Amino acid sequence: AVVAIAQFSELKTALANYTKRDDLTSRIPEFVSLAEDRIGLDLRVRAMETSADLTIASGTRTVALPTRFVQQRRIYLDSTIKQLDFFESEDFWTRQAQNETGRPKMYTIEGENFVFGPEPDAAYTGKLLYYQKFAALSGDTDTNWILTNARGLYLYGALIEASPYLEDDPRALTWSALYEDLLDRVHKADKRDRHPNRLQQRTTVTTT
Repeated sequence: AVVAIAQFSELKTALANYTKRDDLTSRIPEFVSLAEDRIGLDLRVRAMETSADLTIASGTRTVALPTRFVQQRRIYLDSTIKQLDFFESEDFWTRQAQNETGRPKMYTIEGENFVFGPEPDAAYTGKLLYYQKFAALSGDTDTNWILTNARGLYLYGALIEASPYLEDDPRALTWSALYEDLLDRVHKADKRDRHPNRLQQRTTVTTT
C-alpha cells in the first residue's frame, strides 16, 4: 500500500516497501539515523536557522557551541550591530595577542567552543544566528521540516545507508542520484525564497 511518509512510522514502512524486504524491521531505524547524519552534513536551509544568546563572561574567551550546532551564520554583540569577524583558528591566533583584553571583535571555533578575541574585559552578550541540525526522529509520530517538504532526502538517504547491508543492490546508484538531485533542488528553492524575484532591468535598443 502507498504511504504518505509524513511521520517516522510511515517512513519506516516506505523503506520496507522500497527494499522489498520484511526482515529489516530492527535495522531500518539504524539506516534512518545514518541518513540523518548524512543530511546534517549536506543540508543548509532557512528552516535550520535559529538564534541564541551567548553569555561571554569577563576574562573568559570560550563559550560552548549550542546543541545540534552545525554552522554559524553571524555573531554580533548586543552592544553593537557590527558583526564579529570570523577567522580560522590559525589566523585567529596570529591576529590575537594572548594578553590583549577589550571588547571582542573576532572569533573562531575550536573543538566544541567559540573562542573570542580580545579576551573580554567585561560581560557581553553575543547574538548568534546559526544552522541547527534537526532533532532525530524517535517516536512513530515524530515529524519535521524534511518529512513535510523534502521527504525524499530521508527516503533516499536511508536507502543509500542500507545499501551495504543489502549487498550490491543495483538500485544503490539510482538512490544516490535521486538523493543528490533532490538536495540540489532543495538548495536552489531555498535560495530563490531568500531572494525574491527582482524586476529584470530592461535596456532599450535603438536601431537606425
